Amino acid sequence: MTRMTRRRILPLLGLLPGLALMSAHAYAADTMHNMNMSGMNGMTGSAPAQAVPDESYAFTLPEIVVTGYRSASPLTIVTDPRKPRQPIPAADGGGYLKSIPGFSVVRKGGIGGDPMMRGMGGSRMVMQMDGMSMAGGCPNRMDPTATYAFPETYSRIIVNKGPQSVRYGASIAGSVIFERETERFEKPGVRGNISLMGASNHRFDEIVDVTAGGKEGYARFIQTRNYSQDYKDGDGNRIHSGYGRHSLSGIIGLTPDRDTLFEVAYDSSRGWGKFAHGMMDGSKFDRDSWAVKFERAHMSPVVEKLTLNFNHADIDHLMDNYTFRKGMMGMEVKRRQYGVRAVADLKLTPQATGAFGVELAQQEHAFARAMKNMPRAPFSTDMTIKNLGMFFEYSHEMKEHDRLKTGLRWDRTTDHYQPYMGRQSGTTTDNMMSGFIRWEHTAKSQPLTFYVGLGHAERPADYWEAYHTWNVHHNLSTRPKKERNTQLDLGWVYGGEKDSGSLSLFYSHVQDFILRRPANDYANVNARLYGFEADYTHSFSDAFSMNAALAYTRGDDRTNDAALPQIAPLEANLTAKYAHGKAEANAVWRLVARQNRFHTGYGSVTGTDSGAAGGFGILSLSLAYRPDTNLTFSLGVDNLFNKTYSEFVNHTELADVAGFAPPSKAHINEPGRTVWFKTNYRF
Repeated sequence: MTRMTRRRILPLLGLLPGLALMSAHAYAADTMHNMNMSGMNGMTGSAPAQAVPDESYAFTLPEIVVTGYRSASPLTIVTDPRKPRQPIPAADGGGYLKSIPGFSVVRKGGIGGDPMMRGMGGSRMVMQMDGMSMAGGCPNRMDPTATYAFPETYSRIIVNKGPQSVRYGASIAGSVIFERETERFEKPGVRGNISLMGASNHRFDEIVDVTAGGKEGYARFIQTRNYSQDYKDGDGNRIHSGYGRHSLSGIIGLTPDRDTLFEVAYDSSRGWGKFAHGMMDGSKFDRDSWAVKFERAHMSPVVEKLTLNFNHADIDHLMDNYTFRKGMMGMEVKRRQYGVRAVADLKLTPQATGAFGVELAQQEHAFARAMKNMPRAPFSTDMTIKNLGMFFEYSHEMKEHDRLKTGLRWDRTTDHYQPYMGRQSGTTTDNMMSGFIRWEHTAKSQPLTFYVGLGHAERPADYWEAYHTWNVHHNLSTRPKKERNTQLDLGWVYGGEKDSGSLSLFYSHVQDFILRRPANDYANVNARLYGFEADYTHSFSDAFSMNAALAYTRGDDRTNDAALPQIAPLEANLTAKYAHGKAEANAVWRLVARQNRFHTGYGSVTGTDSGAAGGFGILSLSLAYRPDTNLTFSLGVDNLFNKTYSEFVNHTELADVAGFAPPSKAHINEPGRTVWFKTNYRF
């Protein structure tokens, strides 16, 4: 940490009195270029969220409208991505998650950032989009799952930290759930949301979301467009980062009564992106998917709710060096995915609830060589992945102020490797057990909850880890063993009228941690991670409030006695909000310490270490005006002082792009000063 950054951060520690709440800040500065796409129709809708616990355990913070989220329960955060935000609204799911303490995002360009939670990303973090666990197609992760999520089209984003839930998968680091809900109509009508945003670097975002229906059902249409040219850093250097995307979604839902939902959704998106991190760009990001959902509540005294989901997605991705550069080579990859999921929420006794679920999934990955002005080569399947999973969660009110939660999950994953250019074919099978137990206690006289939980999760090598190791060694014997994380979580959550806050501590021992090595293969090591997130909010009056937050993670490679790579440094955030009448002013001051702990050339599927990164402080301001309850105008400036800086986590291949600033530090610089304006109308 630099001396200047230390002088800035340390005073904030005094604002964090032992208890604090997970933060209310945001950072999302993404920018773009040309647009070359087509569109179709698309997905989603949903019924009420199941992840939010009983209200007696829901401690909700005073809402900081432009920067806020709420802590739904210990280790669970729920945020509404449709609310106005500061800094600039995110262009994809990764940019949005960066606004939550404990998250970092690997920048590759203006879009397609790879999110990490507490220093762990990729398949260690389960990510679902409206009931579907979807993976991107690119073998170099140009398109992680969050790339296909336009945040404002979802009703809520649920974050579960650590292996303290088994409902959504075997989550080593935690889970991120994007949920879309379409409210039932009580009488015939039409409702909608129209949003337009313009920003520096010719960025333009458009959302049109219209639903018409009555008591018996609804039809919903969602269109999004977002586009930007390459952005410039604080020194005025142009960063190869432009992107464009167009998506169309169509949803039809039947609601014959309050307890029943049948929904069919189809989604299509077309996009492209330029990437400063590597030697190729993504000239095509195509996604077509459809989903069928059935929900039935109050089926019996025991079955509180039954949910059935069927999902299918086709991803078609072309990466090349000739669409936006002067090369000749490329590769087109396709990923076909199916998923079936059945979950029964149970009310076992007046004091006990539970959930039981079964999941089936299959993925097929294929690729074809591509050359400029040449016919596409035939597609070859390199890997097929099948998964079967079952879980059970149980919650019991032990006393008036105590709750015990536990869960158990079993998964079986089978990978089939197809023969390719001398590489050994074959099949591998892994069985995984995951589970957790957590005790929560609420004080009798004040809104204070203490929790302590122990969790365990296992996962096999994912497609990217297995494929690249197989590609280097040509046989399956070098495939990494499954990864096993045992983690202790404890903390406090406080929700008073004027003061609220939380402190969340964790210690993680990961046996056979899957580590990326300089040869671009993967091997197992033993690792240790520990850290905290803390937050404190104080309302000075109905008009003025402030929030301070800290997040820190340390990782150790105990096998090699080295720093665990790709761990973001200490980060502090100070936010302030002032509201008067129909107007509101907001400020976000983000402070990041220098990171001197690194292991050059080592990392994960999300990126590798390439040296130290300096500390920095970024100030962002915004104003919002609401002439009525349906209409909002927002104006903001991010990186007010036009600072040149870069994040420590990165994924650069040190590829120079003609006409652009070379990545001399092996870290991609973030956007310089960005001015933005947004209007939003609801009806």
